[in-house]
Amino acid sequence: MRPFPLCVLLLFLATVSSQPQPSLPAGNNTAGNHTHGGHHGGHHRVNTRKYFGWIPASTTSVNQTELAEEFLHAHNWVRKLYNLPLYAWDEQLASYARGYLMQRYEDCKLVHSNSDYGENMFWAKKLNWTPSDATYYWYKEKQWYDFHTLTCAPPPKACGHFTQIVWRDSIRIGCALQHCHNPGAGMLIACEYDPPGNYENEHPLKQHNT
Repeated sequence: MRPFPLCVLLLFLATVSSQPQPSLPAGNNTAGNHTHGGHHGGHHRVNTRKYFGWIPASTTSVNQTELAEEFLHAHNWVRKLYNLPLYAWDEQLASYARGYLMQRYEDCKLVHSNSDYGENMFWAKKLNWTPSDATYYWYKEKQWYDFHTLTCAPPPKACGHFTQIVWRDSIRIGCALQHCHNPGAGMLIACEYDPPGNYENEHPLKQHNT
């Protein structure tokens, strides 16, 4: 029987902080990772689309297909670095993500959905954040992760977004992006992963028995 997965809460603003990482109850296979995005202490904002080599099809409007392609491109850019099987887009996961973000449309709270999937979430105060932005900040948690000890340091750093992206057993992804009802409340991004990752004391890059 597998150990319980970790549920990681990460709030990312001018600095990065996190809450304790409790194991989830038995039977819940969700990796609950949350990122709080914003303008980071006045630092220059990274051109993440250029970083990932993503060229938008349109500069005036974005549809669901283009969002899906950008989420998938950024995630698979990371997967290629670690010679991992590439993600396939799963519309069922994307539909779940969209449905859950609609539940958060009024309050715009960065709250984990308790799905049966792995889940990364991102909140931003401004409305111009992209799939590449969220994926980039999840990916950059790699700087704190030690693949030899399977630990994230120094405290209170958290690496659950990164390890979910590179979790070998996760092969399907579906994501959504939503501006909240009150524009001043910001926007939310959610990505769902199946099978879920982030099981305690398991190496993210190794294939595990199911």
